[in-house]
Amino acid sequence: MAKITKIVKIGNLKIGGKNPVRIKGMLKNRTSKIKGLIKEARTLEKEGAEAIRIAVKEKEDARLAAILKKYLKTPLVADVHFNPDLALLAIEKGFDSIRLNPLNIDKEKDVRPIARMAKKYSISIRVGVNSGGFRAKFRNPLGLAQAMVSRAERYLKILEQENFFDIMVSLKGSDTQSTLFANRIFSQKHDYPLHLGITASGPFLEGVVKSSVGLGNLLCAGIGNVIRVSLTGPSYWEIRVARYILEALNLRQFGPRVISCPTCSRCEVNLFRIVEQFEKKIREENLAKPLRIAIMGCVVNGPGEASQADIGVAFGKKKAVIFKNNKILGYTSENKVVRDLLGEVRRIWT
Repeated sequence: MAKITKIVKIGNLKIGGKNPVRIKGMLKNRTSKIKGLIKEARTLEKEGAEAIRIAVKEKEDARLAAILKKYLKTPLVADVHFNPDLALLAIEKGFDSIRLNPLNIDKEKDVRPIARMAKKYSISIRVGVNSGGFRAKFRNPLGLAQAMVSRAERYLKILEQENFFDIMVSLKGSDTQSTLFANRIFSQKHDYPLHLGITASGPFLEGVVKSSVGLGNLLCAGIGNVIRVSLTGPSYWEIRVARYILEALNLRQFGPRVISCPTCSRCEVNLFRIVEQFEKKIREENLAKPLRIAIMGCVVNGPGEASQADIGVAFGKKKAVIFKNNKILGYTSENKVVRDLLGEVRRIWT
C-alpha cells in the first residue's frame, strides 16, 4: 500500500497524497540551442512527461522558463548547482519549481533567501542529494544511504526554520542498493514526497535495468511520488521507460500495452519485425485507451495469451488467428497482420 505523503505542487501538477506517481523528464540539448530545446521539450511532453527539468548554469538560462512556456503546458523545474544567485533568478523568471543540491549550495546564509523567495512566489523546492558528492569512505551502500539522508535532513531543518514546507526530496545513488536504503530510511521518518531515480546509471541497457530494479522495488513498497529515469541516451527514452515501469507495476495505464512472446524455434514468422512495426503504428495513432494486445508467435502459449487479452493474434504456420474477448474474429497472414490487427484496435477505440 502506497504511503500517503503531503501534497506539493510543481506549477499546477500535484505530487504526493493520493495522486498518481508522476513522470519527470530532463532536457539534454544545450541551453544555447533554443530551437533544439523547444523541439525536445515538446517531444517529452508528447511522450508523457508531466514536469520537465532544465539545467540553469548561467544567467541567460533563467530566461528559458518564459520562452518554453510559450510552447508547453508542462511545468518547468530549474536545476541549479553551486550558485545561489542563479536559484533566486530562476524563481524570479518564472520557473515552477527549483532543485537545490545540498552538496554544493549548502550554506545557511545562501539557502534561507532562496526559501524566502520560493515562498513569496509560491513555488516548491526539491532537495536533491546524489551519491556522487560523497567521499570514497561511503562506498558501503548502507553507510552511503545514511549519509545521504543525514545531509537531506540538515537541509530540511533550514527550510523549515523559514516556515517553508513545499518540499520534495530525492536521494539518488548510482547503484540500486544505496538508493533503496536511503529512500526506505527517509520514508519511515518523513512525509515529504519522494522523487525517485538512479543517478549516473551507466550505459543505456544497464541504466534501464538498474532503474527498473531500483524504482520498481521502491514503488512496490509504496514509496515514491515522482520518477525520473536517467539514461545515457535520448531523453524521450527516459519517459518511455518510466511509463513502462509504471505500467508493469499496474500503477498507471497510458494506452495500449503489447504482450508478445520471446519466440523460440517453433516460431515460423518474423515476430520481431511484426511487433516493432505494430508498436510504431500504435504510437503514431496516439491511442489513449488502455488495451491489452497480445502478439504471439506459436500455438503453445499463443491462443491462451491472446484470448486473455482484450485483443490479440496467435500464429501457426505463417497464418494467424485474431482473437477478441476469447472469440475468434478471423484469420490473417504474416504480411497483413499489422494492418488487420490495427484495424480491429481502431474499431474497439471508436
